[in-house]
Amino acid sequence: MQVNETLEIMPDNDLEFERMYDSETNGKKDITMLSKNLQPASSYRVTLFLMVLGGLTTAALLLAARMPGSPLASLIMMWTPALAAILVSLITKRRLHEIGWALRPVKWLAVGWLLPIFYAALAYIPLWVTGLGSVPNPTFLERARLTLSMPDSSDLSVIMAAFGFITVVNLLPGLVMSLGEEIGWRGFLVPELAKSVDVRLAGLYSGIIWGIWHLPAILSGAYGASNTHIAFRIMCFAVLVISGGVIFAWLRIKSGSIWPVAIMHVVHNNVIQAFFDRITADTGNTAYFSGEFGLALALVNLMFAVACWRQLAKTNLQKNEQAIELAFLS
Repeated sequence: MQVNETLEIMPDNDLEFERMYDSETNGKKDITMLSKNLQPASSYRVTLFLMVLGGLTTAALLLAARMPGSPLASLIMMWTPALAAILVSLITKRRLHEIGWALRPVKWLAVGWLLPIFYAALAYIPLWVTGLGSVPNPTFLERARLTLSMPDSSDLSVIMAAFGFITVVNLLPGLVMSLGEEIGWRGFLVPELAKSVDVRLAGLYSGIIWGIWHLPAILSGAYGASNTHIAFRIMCFAVLVISGGVIFAWLRIKSGSIWPVAIMHVVHNNVIQAFFDRITADTGNTAYFSGEFGLALALVNLMFAVACWRQLAKTNLQKNEQAIELAFLS
């Protein structure tokens, strides 16, 4: 597109927004977003992505049924969103660099690492203080001492070492898993949805799709099994993951890269499932409040999502061209 008095935000990209400048009055006139041309292509890509994802997920579930407990089956499942995104990108000629491979300022990588630790702590510390869960869990300490070869160390030293091992040492191995999801959800789905709807809704819709994708594993008991009712677990997880969709979309937009969200995904899984969950001992009703299927984390994430929603309103794709450029140019 070559218009002398038009600022093109996304050159060579079908995510195009324009601002017309009046050369005589030096004023700015907002013109209509070129969404009429973008929406059909975006809708087609999203629809095709969901169809391909459904097929790949079904195949992965069948494979998992034949290989129960297999790490390979889990890896294949977590990479189905990435495979769907790459296939659809190739079919529809969407450039793969739009996934967002650029390493942006280190601060966003740090935000991706710190954010899940922060909201997990806000969820679990009240449980420990109120007695809804107790800390430390003796079983956690025993296993950590064996794993870390710290038989004579103090409880605090073991806890700190375990925290570092889970959140730092296991970061790179975890990226192999989480990157498969993030290429699909935040590398493809959020940007494509944002071409047709408000960026906040893109985060919300992506969270809903993300939650639905997890449903087969939850219903089968392969993921999130506990002694609480299945309807309660699904409700808490739905709030958690839909809120998470908004939070992850905010980080993707602000950072312009999938690496911070991939790191956030790893740290979320590791710090909650391997640290906070396991260091918390059950006091009777703990399962109703702890973990990804409990109330505490769901409510804390919901509060964070509200804050991110408000921030995303300031970077609405229809009004803030600079935010678009930072978010989707790689």
